[in-house]
Amino acid sequence: MSTLYLCAAGNPEGVRLALEVNAADPRWQRIVLLDDDPARHGQEILGVRVLGPFAALADHREGDAAVNLVARSTLGRDRARARIEGFGIALCSLVHPSINLHGVTLGHAVTLYEGCTVSALSVVQDHAVIFTRAVLGHGASLGPGAVLGPGAVINARVKVGARAYIGTNAAVMPDLDIGDEATVSACSAVIAHVPARALALGVPAEIMGEPEPAAAPGPAPGSGAVSLDLVQAIFARVLGAASIGADTGFFEAGGTSRLALDLQRHLTQALGVSVSVVDIFQCLTPRRLCAHLTSRPGPTPPRTTTPDSAELVRRRKAMRV
Repeated sequence: MSTLYLCAAGNPEGVRLALEVNAADPRWQRIVLLDDDPARHGQEILGVRVLGPFAALADHREGDAAVNLVARSTLGRDRARARIEGFGIALCSLVHPSINLHGVTLGHAVTLYEGCTVSALSVVQDHAVIFTRAVLGHGASLGPGAVLGPGAVINARVKVGARAYIGTNAAVMPDLDIGDEATVSACSAVIAHVPARALALGVPAEIMGEPEPAAAPGPAPGSGAVSLDLVQAIFARVLGAASIGADTGFFEAGGTSRLALDLQRHLTQALGVSVSVVDIFQCLTPRRLCAHLTSRPGPTPPRTTTPDSAELVRRRKAMRV
């Protein structure tokens, strides 16, 4: 009896995709879920049971296959892929039967969800994922292990690098390059090339890298040095982790755009300084963020002179508009 192992239980849409693919073309007599979280063991998602941890793959038989459903971050997905392959089981593709693939080149172990559009002469490379309502334009290429989020649009002839992540409802204009392991934030509009490991954020998107920490940061005027231990503790709390390393990236550790807003709020409250989402996206590790917040200029002193009567009248009129 052949078995399809779905690796990761936090993706019910992936379970539904597997069921619909197998219903259209029966290849497996049994579909099961695997997850390393013991709290999930024994649960059922759409009638598919969580059998145990990834280590259960060691008992696979000839004819069995696995699908990597990890897609929260591309680096986490790549680590899961390597672990699955370490058990010697074949990884397979899941492609919804409704998708038109005429003129499309598909790599190995790709995942294409219902409702996505894969245009003519496009290429989906090994282990890439395209979620529901996303569009890969004609002549475009989605690199190995890259993820195209729900509703995202990659226009014509765009080249997306390995393990890049294009967020929900983001758009990339034609003929651009998105570098390896780059991130395009949700709802952003990219109008320029994005270098490897950079972040594109906003409309139009601002391209951000991870700046090197200042050589010897001193306390900002009017404030003390920001505690690295405290920043690490706040990162860990928001990410639901017991601890997090000083040089561990936020998204690498499972962060999302929504969690970045939580992190911004907790940091601002705990540190007593203004922390923006841009600060977090520019400095994705606790050490870099701590150095950035410590070394940046202090606030501009408040104006001490009283505006003249003409200025007060102008301000009051402006407030009524």
